[in-house]
Amino acid sequence: MEPVFDYDVAFSFLAKDENIAFQLNDALNGSLKTFLYSEQQKRLAGTDGEVTFASVFGQKSRSVVILYRQDWGTTPWTRIEETSIRNRAYESGYDFALLMPLEKPPTKPTWFPQNRLWIGFERWGIKGAAAVIEARVQELGGTPHRETLEERAARHERETRFNQEREAALNSYEGVVAFHQAIERTRVAIRDGVKRINNGRELHRLTYECMPQPSGPCAVTGLHHALMVQGRARYSNTLEGASSEATIWKNGLPWPGTMSFDEPQKYRTLKFDLDYLPTQAYALRTLDQDGAFTPEELAEEILKWYLDNGGDPA
Repeated sequence: MEPVFDYDVAFSFLAKDENIAFQLNDALNGSLKTFLYSEQQKRLAGTDGEVTFASVFGQKSRSVVILYRQDWGTTPWTRIEETSIRNRAYESGYDFALLMPLEKPPTKPTWFPQNRLWIGFERWGIKGAAAVIEARVQELGGTPHRETLEERAARHERETRFNQEREAALNSYEGVVAFHQAIERTRVAIRDGVKRINNGRELHRLTYECMPQPSGPCAVTGLHHALMVQGRARYSNTLEGASSEATIWKNGLPWPGTMSFDEPQKYRTLKFDLDYLPTQAYALRTLDQDGAFTPEELAEEILKWYLDNGGDPA
């Protein structure tokens, strides 16, 4: 007999990650029946919470998504959920479980199998993670359902609330500080990336240089064209008008004190911006790629892009 599930997905998370769980739930567009404790509080009032949680995560949910941090499993409720998940896995395997590490670098419980699927949240974001969850539920036999009017209204309210939080975080003194820190970390990572590229190479070695002023542009040369990366914030308490980009230049760089027979011209441009994530962390996004990047990840993407395009003599 096929098992009967009350839920398609049960989210297990620490209290500080409740907002992420709600956004994942909302990104599923109400297509799956989900269990989030905050939404179930009224219905669960008066019941034995420990028994209820154990049954949800151990039996009644087709799949379980763990929003994982290293202190997950140490709080009273996540400890109950962890025990139920591990007991269920002992009896039927880990196919039902999806792990989503939220810290950098990603970590996972020691008991979670190395070969089991986990979702890189900061890299792929809410929509990418939700797509993986929905696909996994369908693989396990789940069938999407239509979102109710009440669910749609609640989803829009939460989206509005987070957008307000995001706007306030970006347009603040802390947001500007995070922007400058991200640019500096990107510059350092580009310098380190050039060293990695040059390691063991004798020909076509790259050169890294940087303007001495804080947050000044940095440049990489050595291919047919040159690369310059820079970020500028106009104000100290808002990112309005801030700009950041990686540019491949023809005929040299528009660098103070440099001479060129022909005027430097922009050849390719990769724009990126600071963003605020549901994890309450800042990250970088490019305009032509999905997902968020750490400065170190973005620096690697920029250097790969330069290697692919900087040698083109066009």
